[in-house]
Amino acid sequence: MKYTREDVVHGKKVWRFNCPKDVSTAGVAKTQTFYDGRVARFEIPKLIHLVELYRKGVIKEGKVGINSLMVHLMNHFIRTDYYRELSGSTQKQYEAVLGSCLTTPVKSKTLGNTKVTKVDARLCRDLYAHWAANGSANLANTKARILSVLLNYAVSLELLVNNPIAKVRKLKYSPDTRIWTQGEVEKLLEVGYQSFDLRNVTLLAHMCYEYAQRPAHIARLTWDKLDFDTKCITIRQGSCGSTVYLPIEEPLLSLLLEQKEAWGFQPYVVPHQIPSGSHYHIMKRSDINSRFSTLKDKAGLDSDLHLRSLRNTAIIELVEAGVDAVGIMNVSGHKKISSLTPYIKPTLKNATTALSQRRKL
Repeated sequence: MKYTREDVVHGKKVWRFNCPKDVSTAGVAKTQTFYDGRVARFEIPKLIHLVELYRKGVIKEGKVGINSLMVHLMNHFIRTDYYRELSGSTQKQYEAVLGSCLTTPVKSKTLGNTKVTKVDARLCRDLYAHWAANGSANLANTKARILSVLLNYAVSLELLVNNPIAKVRKLKYSPDTRIWTQGEVEKLLEVGYQSFDLRNVTLLAHMCYEYAQRPAHIARLTWDKLDFDTKCITIRQGSCGSTVYLPIEEPLLSLLLEQKEAWGFQPYVVPHQIPSGSHYHIMKRSDINSRFSTLKDKAGLDSDLHLRSLRNTAIIELVEAGVDAVGIMNVSGHKKISSLTPYIKPTLKNATTALSQRRKL
């Protein structure tokens, strides 16, 4: 029979089913030894059948149980209805981060080859320390957050009593928020609008700064969300985000009208300038980063100025201008006032504005 070897152990004949590694890793079947010929003739064909079903794609993953490894848990998780309902970008992030987590060394093996029931708070602390030491606090926190999702799934299957990574004390992460100066923004736009190849990424950056929006939301913006009659733009911030309604004023009004004349034949406001076949598509993150890096170099700007920081810069400017929290949220799309806390910092300009308003009372 396939995958089976007959042997003699202590003078007795045995039948050993050697399960292929890919099938074993998926948790569909495992290597077994049979000491009774009648049992072997009955059980081994069923195991061979499981291998064939897995190789044909009929079986995607074995049932997860107390002997399952973390890699089995992950493979089972990514085939759940919950996972399939996540957005494509979230699925890609989960698979990439979880894949990286499972390759983390654990003694003589990896986390992926560790039994789910062996994952405890002590092991999670060691994992977190390894990620922080070999990366950063931000990377460690990201891995811990997404691994926590997988471990919560293990709790739901009653493989774990509680989520052990919740007991790990996380490091505080202070992101690099290099703020743009007005001169740097003006230089970026001046140089960018002079180049046809960089015009779309320049307009994207301009709108991120003007409207305090994330690059991904501007990249997905379509012409039907711009109403030039009422001079209003509607921006939907993702599947779970807010919807903001913003005015279109000069100089953006003229720039967007020119963009409409040049690119109005396809759906996106700032599309990738090279079509895929006969269709134009949005600029992916890699496209945006590459073109924006070229734009910065051409404008002679520092490498630590990031596109995403244009949103931070705009919000800080709103704070310094004395705009109240509700007004800022109407522009930025934040749902909670507490989300604005990182942008509210004690500065001389803020204090001067506050005291000036107080004297007007």
